[in-house]
Amino acid sequence: MDRLDAIFSPETIAVIGASNQKGKVGHDIFANILSGGYTGTLYPVNPKAKSILSVKCYTAIGNIPDPIDLAMIILPPKAAMDAVKESITKGVKGIVIVSAGFKEVGGEGARIEKEIKALCAAAKVRLVGPNCLGVINPSPKVSLNASFSSRMPAAGNVSFISQSGALCTAVLDYAADKGFGFSKFISIGNKADVDELDLLRYYHNDPDTDVVMIYMEELSRGAEEFITEVREMTSGTHPTHVIAIKSGSSDAGARAAASHTGALAGSDALYDAIFNMSGILRCATVNQLFDYAQAFAANKYPTGDRVAIITNAGGPGIIATDMSEQSGLRLAKFSDETTRELKKYLPATANFHNPVDVIGDAARDRYENTLATVLSDRGVDAALIILTPQSMTDAIGTAEAIVRIAKNTIKPIVCAFMGWWTCPTG
Repeated sequence: MDRLDAIFSPETIAVIGASNQKGKVGHDIFANILSGGYTGTLYPVNPKAKSILSVKCYTAIGNIPDPIDLAMIILPPKAAMDAVKESITKGVKGIVIVSAGFKEVGGEGARIEKEIKALCAAAKVRLVGPNCLGVINPSPKVSLNASFSSRMPAAGNVSFISQSGALCTAVLDYAADKGFGFSKFISIGNKADVDELDLLRYYHNDPDTDVVMIYMEELSRGAEEFITEVREMTSGTHPTHVIAIKSGSSDAGARAAASHTGALAGSDALYDAIFNMSGILRCATVNQLFDYAQAFAANKYPTGDRVAIITNAGGPGIIATDMSEQSGLRLAKFSDETTRELKKYLPATANFHNPVDVIGDAARDRYENTLATVLSDRGVDAALIILTPQSMTDAIGTAEAIVRIAKNTIKPIVCAFMGWWTCPTG
């Protein structure tokens, strides 16, 4: 059993610093675990409360009669260190410290963090944080939202790692709006113990994770160790796809990262080299991060660089053609059989060659027949579908047809529905 199982799939949790006061982190984290449908057993710890949200409260973790897997600590540094000692004595397997005021502020906070790290290492207890959002596991078997984000994401095959807790909440909102699901979701803050490499090892062996998204401010591991291990994960017959945003690329950004999580930024060119050698795809924006993650999460990959473009508007088709070639792709050349088949479904004014213009009045069946035909061509490795809204456009019906075809092909399909909110949906 991996020791990080106590972080992601604990059977029992003690929330040390749970509170009855709404708006406090200790209240919100406890409430989120409770309302998220956690399948294990939850214990609030607060010496001044009889109960938290109608759940019996304990004055100390040592007074809880049952074994505890995970201790969630929401206390200031000095009190947090005492709670860590009590948790280790109790025999916990994992600790998450959500509170701030440690390495990122320096001085006594940094000293306490160092001492907590040493205590956990000696006891072989895995530590996440301090200064983090918490951990989320949407799997119905666990249903854990041990964070101060009220959003429990849908279950999916993408896992997330972030140094920033606040960014996590924005990412969760963004994901919910897109209907995007996660396997595991964690904020690691100051990385006193558990870091990106620990989590990449865990995710690589996780049957529910195919893609990993990372927000990184600095790499605390040695570059050689990181590159060697991650390269093995991102290659081979069963690779884990890793996509990352590395902040602090500017001098001002590096200074901001140092005050945020105590990060010591290195040369941006060095990180480019580390990512390239590790097989990590670097992104510039959160939008790009999600675009890549959605593409990889489908688990369908082109066997070549030949792409077919289907569009109901000439202009976007030309733009897509330019961008495809600039990206190192080639327009697929259709066989004579494919061209003959397309002429059965498309009007005489259509373009039967790549990019295929199905004309602005294209209904669902025209898209469906065209897509099925070009995907059957051995000279096509992937397809891009572009739809622009016309008054007669059936955007929903077309989308349903594409999904149906996608389920029966190993070739990847990428869709760009432009201005879809203006399309009739009835």
